[in-house]
Amino acid sequence: MTSRSAVTWSRAWRSASRQFWGAHDPAHHFTTSAGVLLAERLCEVVRTTDERLGSPSHFTVVDLGAGDGGLLAAIRERCPELQERARWIGVDVRATSRPGVEGRIAELPCDLPEAPICGVVMAHEWLDEVPCDVIERDGHGRDRLVLVQGDAEVLGPALSDLEACAALGVDADSTRTWLARWWPLREPGDRAEIGATRDTAWRWMTGLVGRGVALATDYGHVRAERRTTHRRGTLRAYRHGQVCPPRVDGSVGITADVSVDSCMAAVTGSTLTTQRHALDGMSAGPLSSPAALERHFDLIRLRDPAGLGRFHWLRWETW
Repeated sequence: MTSRSAVTWSRAWRSASRQFWGAHDPAHHFTTSAGVLLAERLCEVVRTTDERLGSPSHFTVVDLGAGDGGLLAAIRERCPELQERARWIGVDVRATSRPGVEGRIAELPCDLPEAPICGVVMAHEWLDEVPCDVIERDGHGRDRLVLVQGDAEVLGPALSDLEACAALGVDADSTRTWLARWWPLREPGDRAEIGATRDTAWRWMTGLVGRGVALATDYGHVRAERRTTHRRGTLRAYRHGQVCPPRVDGSVGITADVSVDSCMAAVTGSTLTTQRHALDGMSAGPLSSPAALERHFDLIRLRDPAGLGRFHWLRWETW
C-alpha cells in the first residue's frame, strides 16, 4: 500500500487482491481440486439440473471466479448434448481464453445481465477470497478491529466505539451481532474473520438463479471448529504454492476460510456437505493403466478427510 494510514483488513485485502490478480497467474501459486474428476462431478450437477428443468431451450452455466475458464470448458466438453442450447459464461477479473466459454471481466460481485438465469451458477474457491474484516480480543477483554498500517497490523477501535468504527467504514452493531452468533471470542489474542461479506456474496449468488442451482465449493469451517481449531483465525496467504503471512502489497494471494454455517443460514433452503461425501460413488475403475492409477490417486487426494475432502459444498436450488 502506498498510504501509511491504518485501514481495515477488508479494505487493505480488496486493494491487494486487485493488484495480485491483475499481475499473477493463479496456477503459479495455488493447487486446487479443479481437474478431471471435479469436472465430471460438476457435469453431473449440470445434467441433472437440465433434466429437472425439462431441458429448456435456454440454459446457462455461470462460473464465478473462473480464472482462464479451464474448469468450465472441461464441464462443457463433457456435456455435448448441451452445447447447442447452453451458454457457458466465465466471470473473472482477468480474461478467460477457452473455446465455447463467454468471458466476462468483472470484479465480483457484479451485475450479470443474463440474471436471473435458468441453469447453474457455481463458484469454485471464490468465497474464501471475498475480503472480510478481522477482530481480535485484547488484554482487557474488548473486541477490537485489526487494522493494517503499511506492512504491520495494529489494534484499532473497540466494537463498542460506534463512531470510531463508522469512521473506518465498519458497522459496529452488525459486526458485534455476527460475532456473537457465529464466532464469539473468549480469551485475549483470540481472532475472528467477520463472515458477513461472504453471507452477502452467497445471497448474491443465489439471487442470480431464477430456476436451477447455485453451488459454491470452498475451504470452510463451522462454529464448533472455530471455538477450538481456529481461535487465532484462518487469515493467510499463498505464494508459489506455499503458505505465507498475508501481505497487502499485491505479491501474495490472500485468503481466509469461509464460515459456511453462517452462509447456509443466510439463505433459506441452503444445504451443506463435504467434498468427500459429494464425490461418493466416483471410481477410478480398473487400475490397469498409468492413467487409471493417476485417476485413482487423484480421487484419494480429493476425498482425503484431512485435506481437500474437507472442502464444503454449499448448495441452493429453486424450481
